[in-house]
Amino acid sequence: MSISSSRRTLLQQGAALGAAAFGSQAGLSFAQGKSISATTYPGAWESAHRGILLPAFSKAAGASTNLVASLAVDTVSKIVASRNNPPFDVIILDEGPYLAAIQQDIFEKIPTDKMPFLKDIPERFIDTRGLGVFVSGQIIGIAYNTQKIKTPPKSWNDLLKPEFKGRVGLAGMGSTLMSAWMAEIAKLNGGSEENLEPAFDFVKKLLPSVSAVAANPGALATLFQQDQIDISVHYNNNVADLQGKGIPVALVRPDTGWIHIKSTMHIVKNSKNVDLAAAYINAAISPEVQTKMAEEPYLVVPTSSKAAFSKGLAPYAKSMAEVEAMRGIDWAKLNPKRAEYIARFNREIRV
Repeated sequence: MSISSSRRTLLQQGAALGAAAFGSQAGLSFAQGKSISATTYPGAWESAHRGILLPAFSKAAGASTNLVASLAVDTVSKIVASRNNPPFDVIILDEGPYLAAIQQDIFEKIPTDKMPFLKDIPERFIDTRGLGVFVSGQIIGIAYNTQKIKTPPKSWNDLLKPEFKGRVGLAGMGSTLMSAWMAEIAKLNGGSEENLEPAFDFVKKLLPSVSAVAANPGALATLFQQDQIDISVHYNNNVADLQGKGIPVALVRPDTGWIHIKSTMHIVKNSKNVDLAAAYINAAISPEVQTKMAEEPYLVVPTSSKAAFSKGLAPYAKSMAEVEAMRGIDWAKLNPKRAEYIARFNREIRV
């Protein structure tokens, strides 16, 4: 059955699904004490999933979760290496790694009849092959220390200002954050997703000002906490998490616009817990979980049509229409050379 026909079936059964309370999971039978393994991203994502998603899933399915923080490219590598006995049942990926991983045949088709909240997800946020669901979004801008920098930066070129020498932070290009930013810098300087040469030129000019290159966005946030950097590219939810901890950091919109990144969830092929994995994703796309994750301090952009955009998201977007008008990355063009770009970044960009 195609995902479209499955959605039609779900919509036709709306009355029955509407009667299913979030905790009931009608049609699923779980053994008490069962557990699944799932991935999250390091940093604010892990905090949000542990604090909001895991309790909701436990309440709905009577099961626990072994949650592992992992970058998307590392997650895919681990599954490909152990595809007959995968280390995870459910994974979260950014759009780039998700599109690249489709050819690896590591995704199980989602059992749409066991995911009642799928009816609230716009069809454009569901993989047309039925291999995953977009569960959230993030916004990329310029993060800066509001105590150290009194005039908010306005442009990516502001990172090159001499007053920021030794105070700029970057992340490794294995992260979606840095890959997306490099593609954006390339496009703004005459390049494209298929030609990052202008971005590498930009970073080489920036390098004398760089204090550290963090392994991932979570570690990049830690550099702000440790007062090692004052300005960086970053995600809105990581900045919000820092603000919740009392760190004087803000995120501003570059004059060229915000960058929007989407994340998907998938059931891993050969998982022994497909029903529980479906329940986990169903919890992740529930209006309750998505609304809570959209609130401070996490400010994760929702994908459910029933989830509310929080007041905290208002500086970035007040509706899905505003989010979709943001700048994006053509991952289909970037992916074929991404591994080459990552290797070059690791080789040439040293601090």
